[in-house]
Amino acid sequence: MTANWPRTVSLPIPHRKPGEDGIAAFLEVVWLEPARTFYGAILLVDSQGGPLEFVYNSLAAPAGFLWPEAQVRRQGVPALVRTLFSGCRRDPDLLIASPDLGDPEFCRREMSPTIPFALAEPATDQAPAQWTWLNAPPTPPMRAYSLAHTLQRRGLASEPLERVRAGLREVFPYAAWGEP
Repeated sequence: MTANWPRTVSLPIPHRKPGEDGIAAFLEVVWLEPARTFYGAILLVDSQGGPLEFVYNSLAAPAGFLWPEAQVRRQGVPALVRTLFSGCRRDPDLLIASPDLGDPEFCRREMSPTIPFALAEPATDQAPAQWTWLNAPPTPPMRAYSLAHTLQRRGLASEPLERVRAGLREVFPYAAWGEP
């Protein structure tokens, strides 16, 4: 599997110290079968949902009978995620990912994050967006505890993932995205 060097866009916020209330990382990885490529990005936001950093990368997967799709996914997703985190200039307090990243057991086993980690279910007509914690949820006095509650109260439980998807389409315009 071949990953590129991750690219980072840092977005300064002049009126306050970036991340003083905590930093949340919103993670998305998309597999495009025709290109046999994973595209991924992390958007770091502050407690108000303001962007602090956008890190993106791609990973070309091997093809052929030796590489069944399940194995490509099992090895490719964690490899790409590692490159994304290595490209971050800040350390997040909280990690939120799309449920498309993988089932909870896969995410726990293969990502094994040391910070509170949740999958974000998008809002529906019947319910607001919700997080499913994959490890221990944040507790007081962790910075992630107040950050999680603030983001949810402001309606930012899954909205930043939409920005990540839009960002991937913008930084990889040549990819065969299909319909949004």
